[in-house]
Amino acid sequence: MKNVINKIKTNPLPFAYFVIFVALLILCSLFPYTGDDWAWGSALGIERLKTWFDNYSGRYVGNLIVLALTRSNILKTVVMSGTVTGIIILINNITKKQRGAVWIITLLLVFMPVGLLKQSIVWTSGFANYATSIFFILLYVYYSRGIYEKEPPKYPLWHILPMFVLGFVSSLIVEHITLYSIVLAIFVLVYAIVKFKKVYASFVSYLAGTVGGTVLMFSNSVYHNVVSGNDSYRTIGDNGIVSTVKRAFSAYLDTISPEGFFKNFVLNVFIAAVCVILWHSLKNKLSLKTRIIGELSLTVIVMYAGFSLMFGVGRLYPDERYKLLQSFATAVYILAMFVFLVVLPLTGDKKAKVLFMYFSTGCMIAPLFVVTPIGSRCFFASYIMMIALVVELFSNVDDAVKQSVAKYSKTAMIVSSVGLLYLLYVYSSIYVADVHRIEKAQTDSQTKTVIKVKKLPYEDYVWCSDLQNDEWKDRFKAFNGIDENVKIKVVERNN
Repeated sequence: MKNVINKIKTNPLPFAYFVIFVALLILCSLFPYTGDDWAWGSALGIERLKTWFDNYSGRYVGNLIVLALTRSNILKTVVMSGTVTGIIILINNITKKQRGAVWIITLLLVFMPVGLLKQSIVWTSGFANYATSIFFILLYVYYSRGIYEKEPPKYPLWHILPMFVLGFVSSLIVEHITLYSIVLAIFVLVYAIVKFKKVYASFVSYLAGTVGGTVLMFSNSVYHNVVSGNDSYRTIGDNGIVSTVKRAFSAYLDTISPEGFFKNFVLNVFIAAVCVILWHSLKNKLSLKTRIIGELSLTVIVMYAGFSLMFGVGRLYPDERYKLLQSFATAVYILAMFVFLVVLPLTGDKKAKVLFMYFSTGCMIAPLFVVTPIGSRCFFASYIMMIALVVELFSNVDDAVKQSVAKYSKTAMIVSSVGLLYLLYVYSSIYVADVHRIEKAQTDSQTKTVIKVKKLPYEDYVWCSDLQNDEWKDRFKAFNGIDENVKIKVVERNN
């Protein structure tokens, strides 16, 4: 026993990862199937597969994942918890395995906005596309991290095939990450060529995989209908430059600014805190003029975090009258972050790495200006990249300051644990209610032509759980083996 304890003290990361995985395993087992999960897990999902998703979507890998996960709660639980744990491990490894950083990453995931949580992780259909896609992207970011080192990395020739597969798979899950995967592949390849004067076969192979996957995805007939305006659900662009600009402005005002930035109040506070710590650690290396510019940009970052926190804690998100002001503040904040990162006195590779993470966030969000519909789930990848940016920035703090701050890693662990316990309470309540309503519906449908189905508790934590329209009711019946002729009446929890 002493040997085990000593090993944990010497190298606590594997134990921390194991604890996080087990906690997530329990939590993910409680997530209910809702909305489009009912379609994927029933005969409708098989019908989509039979036509190879023609005129449905080119998310071939994402579609196959959700088909599998909606047919086994055990598989869903393991894949979900494994993927989220994998994201934590990858971010920590990409940002140099800093002591205690694992709990900061976990805390920022546990306290992500509820809308983001329920659409990109809790909802199986959302998870299959938005969580898995960024996981695969992080795999390549981790693989290619050697481009930021002094010595050129070495990759065996046999890596060509797995890198092609990784690039191909990454490009067949969700559209805006498909486009980003090409940008990522080109950046890594060009950076290595410029820095090391060397072309890596595995980097070329990954790029080829992303291009091949992108071509396959957008060859699906559904995108021809989207471009021609014949798709009733999805649209892209508009007629004329003026209309397109109006749509982009509306998307930024209504969704991108609040969902992509302002509502991330916990993350915003951490970004501000790390920027303050890093600034005071490095500012003496700057000239007076550059220091003034840095101070001004840091002030904007801190103020934005403060306003975000106040509105987030009070759930007082601005109404229509203040959307323009909020969106303007977000634009200023984005610019201030860029200026701050530029003026930081970091060496070439360190500066390149933080700017890569910053611009990656923008690249992931950019396509959302011209497509519809977009929701919270579309910002999961950019949220993850911002977490990576926070941890990478902290890795550049002086060792003395870093050690002082590291003492608070236990606090982050405790806060993360409290957050996980809260989510366990919420989703265990949802799980019990969901199991009960399904069992009652199945029993009542055998003797009644009209059955009552109660709403789930904590509806804000579940995506598409209601049965307010006939389409969701039909899918609910198909997924749970209820006679299609039975009518469903939705009632409140207290009925």
